[in-house]
Amino acid sequence: MNSLQQFTRPERITAGAGIVLLIGMFAFPWYHVGVPSVTVGNQTFGGESFNSNVLQGPGAFFGVLALIVLIAVLAEFAIRRFSSVQLPTIAVSWTTAELYGALAVLALLVIKILFHIGNFGWGFYADLVLAVVLIYGAFGISRQGSTSSVHAAAHGG
Repeated sequence: MNSLQQFTRPERITAGAGIVLLIGMFAFPWYHVGVPSVTVGNQTFGGESFNSNVLQGPGAFFGVLALIVLIAVLAEFAIRRFSSVQLPTIAVSWTTAELYGALAVLALLVIKILFHIGNFGWGFYADLVLAVVLIYGAFGISRQGSTSSVHAAAHGG
Protein backbone atom coordinates (compact mmCIF):
# COMPACT_ATOMS: atom_id res chain seq x y z
CA MET A 1 0.00 0.00 0.00
CA ASN A 2 2.91 2.33 0.68
CA SER A 3 3.95 2.28 -2.98
CA LEU A 4 0.52 3.60 -4.02
CA GLN A 5 0.87 6.53 -1.63
CA GLN A 6 3.82 7.88 -3.59
CA PHE A 7 1.41 8.76 -6.41
CA THR A 8 -0.86 11.77 -6.40
CA ARG A 9 -4.59 11.31 -6.59
CA PRO A 10 -4.78 12.35 -10.30
CA GLU A 11 -2.00 9.85 -11.10
CA ARG A 12 -3.92 7.05 -9.36
CA ILE A 13 -7.12 8.06 -11.19
CA THR A 14 -5.34 8.13 -14.56
CA ALA A 15 -3.60 4.79 -14.04
CA GLY A 16 -6.71 3.07 -12.70
CA ALA A 17 -9.02 4.38 -15.42
CA GLY A 18 -6.45 3.62 -18.12
CA ILE A 19 -5.89 0.04 -17.01
CA VAL A 20 -9.60 -0.71 -16.61
CA LEU A 21 -10.31 0.95 -19.98
CA LEU A 22 -7.60 -1.19 -21.58
CA ILE A 23 -9.24 -4.32 -20.19
CA GLY A 24 -12.69 -3.00 -21.11
CA MET A 25 -11.76 -2.44 -24.73
CA PHE A 26 -11.16 -6.18 -25.02
CA ALA A 27 -13.73 -7.57 -22.59
CA PHE A 28 -16.74 -5.24 -22.36
CA PRO A 29 -19.58 -5.61 -24.90
CA TRP A 30 -19.62 -2.39 -26.95
CA TYR A 31 -22.48 -3.63 -29.16
CA HIS A 32 -25.22 -6.03 -28.09
CA VAL A 33 -27.93 -7.47 -30.31
CA GLY A 34 -30.44 -9.84 -28.79
CA VAL A 35 -33.32 -11.75 -30.36
CA PRO A 36 -36.02 -12.82 -27.91
CA SER A 37 -37.11 -16.41 -28.02
CA VAL A 38 -40.56 -17.48 -29.12
CA THR A 39 -41.96 -20.94 -28.48
CA VAL A 40 -44.53 -22.35 -30.89
CA GLY A 41 -45.74 -25.77 -29.90
CA ASN A 42 -42.65 -27.54 -28.66
CA GLN A 43 -40.27 -25.64 -30.92
CA THR A 44 -38.29 -22.60 -29.68
CA PHE A 45 -37.14 -19.97 -32.15
CA GLY A 46 -34.71 -17.13 -31.49
CA GLY A 47 -33.21 -16.51 -28.09
CA GLU A 48 -29.82 -15.66 -29.52
CA SER A 49 -27.59 -12.71 -28.76
CA PHE A 50 -24.43 -11.22 -30.19
CA ASN A 51 -21.86 -9.08 -28.42
CA SER A 52 -18.80 -7.37 -29.85
CA ASN A 53 -16.14 -5.27 -28.20
CA VAL A 54 -14.83 -1.86 -29.26
CA LEU A 55 -12.30 -3.50 -31.57
CA GLN A 56 -14.99 -5.12 -33.72
CA GLY A 57 -17.96 -3.96 -35.75
CA PRO A 58 -18.44 -0.75 -37.68
CA GLY A 59 -15.60 1.74 -37.26
CA ALA A 60 -13.30 -0.92 -35.78
CA PHE A 61 -10.28 0.94 -37.20
CA PHE A 62 -10.93 3.84 -34.83
CA GLY A 63 -11.34 1.45 -31.90
CA VAL A 64 -7.99 -0.14 -32.71
CA LEU A 65 -6.41 3.31 -33.08
CA ALA A 66 -7.84 4.33 -29.68
CA LEU A 67 -6.34 1.16 -28.20
CA ILE A 68 -2.90 1.98 -29.65
CA VAL A 69 -3.03 5.55 -28.29
CA LEU A 70 -4.16 4.27 -24.88
CA ILE A 71 -1.28 1.78 -24.76
CA ALA A 72 1.15 4.58 -25.68
CA VAL A 73 -0.25 6.83 -22.92
CA LEU A 74 -0.04 4.05 -20.33
CA ALA A 75 3.48 3.10 -21.45
CA GLU A 76 4.68 6.71 -21.18
CA PHE A 77 2.95 7.03 -17.81
CA ALA A 78 4.69 3.90 -16.50
CA ILE A 79 8.11 4.72 -17.97
CA ARG A 80 8.18 8.21 -16.43
CA ARG A 81 7.09 6.99 -13.01
CA PHE A 82 8.67 3.55 -12.64
CA SER A 83 12.03 3.86 -14.40
CA SER A 84 14.97 6.20 -14.64
CA VAL A 85 14.80 6.33 -18.44
CA GLN A 86 15.05 9.88 -19.73
CA LEU A 87 12.38 10.46 -22.38
CA PRO A 88 13.26 12.78 -25.26
CA THR A 89 12.35 16.45 -25.12
CA ILE A 90 9.17 17.28 -27.02
CA ALA A 91 7.44 20.55 -27.88
CA VAL A 92 5.04 20.26 -24.93
CA SER A 93 5.54 18.79 -21.48
CA TRP A 94 4.99 15.06 -21.06
CA THR A 95 2.08 15.73 -18.70
CA THR A 96 0.43 17.78 -21.44
CA ALA A 97 1.12 14.97 -23.90
CA GLU A 98 -0.65 12.57 -21.50
CA LEU A 99 -3.68 14.88 -21.51
CA TYR A 100 -3.66 15.12 -25.32
CA GLY A 101 -3.37 11.34 -25.56
CA ALA A 102 -6.34 10.86 -23.22
CA LEU A 103 -8.35 13.36 -25.28
CA ALA A 104 -7.39 11.49 -28.45
CA VAL A 105 -8.64 8.20 -26.98
CA LEU A 106 -12.06 9.72 -26.26
CA ALA A 107 -12.18 11.46 -29.65
CA LEU A 108 -11.43 8.20 -31.47
CA LEU A 109 -14.12 6.38 -29.51
CA VAL A 110 -16.61 9.13 -30.38
CA ILE A 111 -15.67 8.83 -34.07
CA LYS A 112 -16.32 5.08 -33.82
CA ILE A 113 -19.82 5.85 -32.50
CA LEU A 114 -20.61 7.75 -35.69
CA PHE A 115 -20.23 4.57 -37.79
CA HIS A 116 -23.10 2.82 -36.03
CA ILE A 117 -25.45 4.45 -33.58
CA GLY A 118 -27.54 2.00 -31.62
CA ASN A 119 -27.43 -1.53 -30.25
CA PHE A 120 -25.00 -0.39 -27.56
CA GLY A 121 -24.11 -2.82 -24.81
CA TRP A 122 -23.24 -1.85 -21.27
CA GLY A 123 -19.55 -1.84 -22.20
CA PHE A 124 -20.14 1.10 -24.50
CA TYR A 125 -21.20 3.26 -21.56
CA ALA A 126 -18.48 1.89 -19.28
CA ASP A 127 -15.74 2.53 -21.86
CA LEU A 128 -16.88 6.10 -22.48
CA VAL A 129 -17.11 6.87 -18.77
CA LEU A 130 -13.64 5.41 -18.26
CA ALA A 131 -12.28 7.54 -21.12
CA VAL A 132 -13.74 10.66 -19.49
CA VAL A 133 -12.25 9.65 -16.12
CA LEU A 134 -8.89 9.13 -17.88
CA ILE A 135 -9.10 12.70 -19.18
CA TYR A 136 -10.07 13.96 -15.73
CA GLY A 137 -7.01 12.32 -14.18
CA ALA A 138 -4.68 13.48 -16.95
CA PHE A 139 -6.05 17.02 -16.60
CA GLY A 140 -5.34 16.89 -12.87
CA ILE A 141 -1.78 15.73 -13.55
CA SER A 142 -1.22 18.53 -16.07
CA ARG A 143 -2.61 21.08 -13.59
CA GLN A 144 -0.23 19.81 -10.90
CA GLY A 145 2.66 19.99 -13.33
CA SER A 146 1.85 23.57 -14.31
CA THR A 147 1.29 24.71 -10.72
CA SER A 148 4.45 23.00 -9.48
CA SER A 149 6.53 24.59 -12.26
CA VAL A 150 4.99 28.00 -11.51
CA HIS A 151 5.67 27.41 -7.79
CA ALA A 152 9.27 26.41 -8.52
CA ALA A 153 9.81 29.42 -10.77
CA ALA A 154 8.36 31.76 -8.15
CA HIS A 155 10.77 30.42 -5.54
CA GLY A 156 13.84 30.46 -7.75
CA GLY A 157 13.74 26.71 -8.57
